[in-house]
Amino acid sequence: MIDGFWLSTCLLIAMTVGIIYFRYSTTSQDSNWPLVYYAFVVLHLQLYPEGLSQNVVFAAILAAMFIRFEFLAGWLLKTVQLAECVLLMLIIYRLLSLLL
Repeated sequence: MIDGFWLSTCLLIAMTVGIIYFRYSTTSQDSNWPLVYYAFVVLHLQLYPEGLSQNVVFAAILAAMFIRFEFLAGWLLKTVQLAECVLLMLIIYRLLSLLL
Protein backbone atom coordinates (compact mmCIF):
# COMPACT_ATOMS: atom_id res chain seq x y z
CA MET A 1 0.00 0.00 0.00
CA ILE A 2 1.34 3.39 -0.97
CA ASP A 3 0.90 5.99 1.76
CA GLY A 4 2.04 9.58 2.21
CA PHE A 5 5.27 8.62 3.98
CA TRP A 6 6.33 6.24 1.22
CA LEU A 7 5.45 8.69 -1.54
CA SER A 8 7.14 11.71 0.06
CA THR A 9 10.25 9.66 0.87
CA CYS A 10 10.54 8.39 -2.72
CA LEU A 11 10.04 11.91 -4.05
CA LEU A 12 12.72 13.22 -1.69
CA ILE A 13 15.16 10.52 -2.84
CA ALA A 14 14.59 11.53 -6.47
CA MET A 15 15.02 15.21 -5.61
CA THR A 16 18.24 14.48 -3.73
CA VAL A 17 19.70 12.63 -6.70
CA GLY A 18 18.64 15.57 -8.87
CA ILE A 19 20.39 18.06 -6.59
CA ILE A 20 23.62 16.06 -6.65
CA TYR A 21 23.43 15.94 -10.46
CA PHE A 22 22.63 19.67 -10.60
CA ARG A 23 25.58 20.59 -8.39
CA TYR A 24 28.07 18.77 -10.59
CA SER A 25 26.56 19.50 -14.02
CA THR A 26 26.45 23.30 -13.80
CA THR A 27 29.27 25.73 -13.26
CA SER A 28 27.07 28.45 -11.77
CA GLN A 29 26.23 28.21 -8.08
CA ASP A 30 23.67 31.05 -8.17
CA SER A 31 20.53 28.92 -8.33
CA ASN A 32 17.83 28.84 -5.67
CA TRP A 33 16.72 25.27 -6.49
CA PRO A 34 18.91 23.64 -3.83
CA LEU A 35 17.38 25.94 -1.21
CA VAL A 36 13.87 24.99 -2.39
CA TYR A 37 14.92 21.34 -2.09
CA TYR A 38 16.08 21.91 1.48
CA ALA A 39 12.70 23.47 2.31
CA PHE A 40 11.13 20.13 1.33
CA VAL A 41 13.72 18.26 3.40
CA VAL A 42 12.88 20.36 6.47
CA LEU A 43 9.17 19.79 5.83
CA HIS A 44 9.81 16.02 5.70
CA LEU A 45 11.85 16.33 8.89
CA GLN A 46 8.99 18.13 10.64
CA LEU A 47 6.33 15.67 9.45
CA TYR A 48 8.40 12.56 10.24
CA PRO A 49 10.84 13.50 13.04
CA GLU A 50 12.11 9.94 13.49
CA GLY A 51 13.24 9.80 9.86
CA LEU A 52 16.23 12.02 9.15
CA SER A 53 18.96 13.26 11.45
CA GLN A 54 18.58 16.94 12.22
CA ASN A 55 22.33 17.40 12.45
CA VAL A 56 22.90 16.05 8.94
CA VAL A 57 20.05 18.11 7.46
CA PHE A 58 21.10 21.38 9.03
CA ALA A 59 24.78 20.83 8.20
CA ALA A 60 23.79 20.28 4.56
CA ILE A 61 21.67 23.45 4.62
CA LEU A 62 24.59 25.41 6.02
CA ALA A 63 26.90 24.06 3.31
CA ALA A 64 24.34 24.92 0.61
CA MET A 65 24.01 28.45 1.92
CA PHE A 66 27.79 28.93 1.93
CA ILE A 67 27.89 27.71 -1.68
CA ARG A 68 24.88 29.77 -2.80
CA PHE A 69 25.85 33.08 -1.29
CA GLU A 70 29.50 32.84 -2.40
CA PHE A 71 31.29 33.27 0.88
CA LEU A 72 34.01 30.91 -0.31
CA ALA A 73 36.35 30.43 -3.25
CA GLY A 74 39.09 28.10 -4.38
CA TRP A 75 39.93 24.97 -2.44
CA LEU A 76 37.64 25.92 0.46
CA LEU A 77 34.66 26.06 -1.92
CA LYS A 78 35.54 22.61 -3.27
CA THR A 79 35.79 21.28 0.29
CA VAL A 80 32.33 22.63 1.18
CA GLN A 81 30.90 21.20 -2.06
CA LEU A 82 32.37 17.81 -1.21
CA ALA A 83 30.95 18.02 2.31
CA GLU A 84 27.50 18.85 0.92
CA CYS A 85 27.72 15.92 -1.50
CA VAL A 86 28.64 13.54 1.34
CA LEU A 87 25.77 14.89 3.45
CA LEU A 88 23.35 14.47 0.55
CA MET A 89 24.50 10.87 0.15
CA LEU A 90 23.89 10.33 3.86
CA ILE A 91 20.37 11.70 3.40
CA ILE A 92 19.81 9.27 0.51
CA TYR A 93 21.15 6.39 2.58
CA ARG A 94 18.88 7.22 5.52
CA LEU A 95 15.81 7.65 3.28
CA LEU A 96 16.47 4.32 1.58
CA SER A 97 16.90 2.62 4.94
CA LEU A 98 13.54 4.03 6.02
CA LEU A 99 11.84 2.50 3.00
CA LEU A 100 13.49 -0.91 3.26
